[in-house]
Formats: sequence, structure tokens, C-alpha cells
Amino acid sequence: MSCREEGRRNDVTFGEMLRKLREERKMTLRQLGEAAGEDYVVLNKIELGLRIPPPFETIVALADALSRVKPVSPRQIEQLLDLAAQPNRKAGPRFTPEILERLKRSQTAHDFFKFARRDRSRRE
Repeated sequence: MSCREEGRRNDVTFGEMLRKLREERKMTLRQLGEAAGEDYVVLNKIELGLRIPPPFETIVALADALSRVKPVSPRQIEQLLDLAAQPNRKAGPRFTPEILERLKRSQTAHDFFKFARRDRSRRE
């Protein structure tokens, strides 16, 4: 990968990546919102960079909804999580280092969702 491509990849925001994944699956904002149980207006603002990335549970729901149309790779999930957790965001990191490390080691999206659901149920 060239320095130029690497630099551009690092410039991508959470919202831009979410839009790319959604458009690759030919989903509208409304369709993604309905499938993930989220308001499409909020998703639009996230994609446009007008809102900070959503919390962990919402990212899980979005990745799950996108995966129903076309699988989201573990690498893409890792990228979404990394983008959402960037420290230059107003709200700061959203995930503990333990969660991020476990997700990065996950070999499949299935493992990711299984871990996320188990972690969520432990916190409730």
C-alpha cells in the first residue's frame, strides 16, 4: 500500500466507513435503521460527521444488520471499533482496552457477536 493510500485510510471517519459498508450492501439509511433498531436520522448525522460514533451496543446492532445482507469481515469490524474509539473524539474512547483486544483477536464476525452479546448480558 502506498503512503498516499495509507494516509487516506487513516483519514476515514467512523461515519464514512459506516456509509461505505451500507452502500456496498445497497441499503438505505431507513433500511439499516429498521434492521438495527436505530433512528435513520441519527444514522444520517453519524455518517455526515455531525454526531460522534454510537455506543458499543449500537455498533454491534449495526454490524449485525449489515451482516444480514452481506457479511462484515472481522477486519471491517475492527476498523469500525477503532474509528469509534479514537481518542480525538469529543467523548473519548468508548471501549475498554480489554474489549478492543478481544475483538481484534476474534477470527470471525460470529465470535465477535457472541462475545458482544455475552458481555452486554453480563452488564445488564
